[in-house]
Amino acid sequence: MTDLKPTVALTSVNSENMSRHQMLDWVNRMVNGQFRKVEELSSGVAYCQMMEMIFPNCINLKRVKMMAKLEHESFHNMKLFQGALTRLKLDKTIPVDRLIKGRFQDNFEFLQWFKKFFDSQAPGMENIKSAANVAQQPKPIKAGGYHAANTSKDECAKENLQAVMEELDQKTQEVVETRDRAYEKLRQIEILLTETIQNNQHVAFCNRICEVLYKLTDDEQQKQEENAEDEEQKEEVQLEQRQEQEDDINMGMY
Repeated sequence: MTDLKPTVALTSVNSENMSRHQMLDWVNRMVNGQFRKVEELSSGVAYCQMMEMIFPNCINLKRVKMMAKLEHESFHNMKLFQGALTRLKLDKTIPVDRLIKGRFQDNFEFLQWFKKFFDSQAPGMENIKSAANVAQQPKPIKAGGYHAANTSKDECAKENLQAVMEELDQKTQEVVETRDRAYEKLRQIEILLTETIQNNQHVAFCNRICEVLYKLTDDEQQKQEENAEDEEQKEEVQLEQRQEQEDDINMGMY
């Protein structure tokens, strides 16, 4: 990964006066995509692909969720894109939270900025890409003619470790979100069952469902039994201590 060319303007999103259709045509031409609306670029897929064209090895495309449809999938891709800009030491914060909402204005303004950034970093690549006219979507062009990879082994190892950590964080977040959604659904079911039983409707059936909801797993059952055993042992110890105290008191009286 190489440093940025100093000619790019980092503080403005003003680009050439291109319509949304022209901008979409440019994106689809560069990545052989089929984006029909600017809002669809909120998936982050095209940005990751085009970054890899001009800065080879800046993003591991195997980690990009190419079929991203949900917000957390788009968030994952946009964070990969943001990570690449950060490693390039580009002082540009991606408004990820706004972009993944899929609103036209936010995504169009960001696309305008990226078009200007792309042209400043890889002048002429658009013409090269158009001339290739590849029928199927290719892997992003390894533009060695523009940039030469000179990252040391230590830097590569550090980047790989950071990528793994980011992926683990993302997976953890997805698991937590899935767990919370499942819990909320179960909670709503529990409320409906309780209300139905209170209204004296389908009581037997609702009770059977409640038994399933509240049934402990084998691990939970074992843990509960172990806790019960611990409580029994504590009670026995306390009982022995009280008995010893009473014996001591009785001996003192005589």
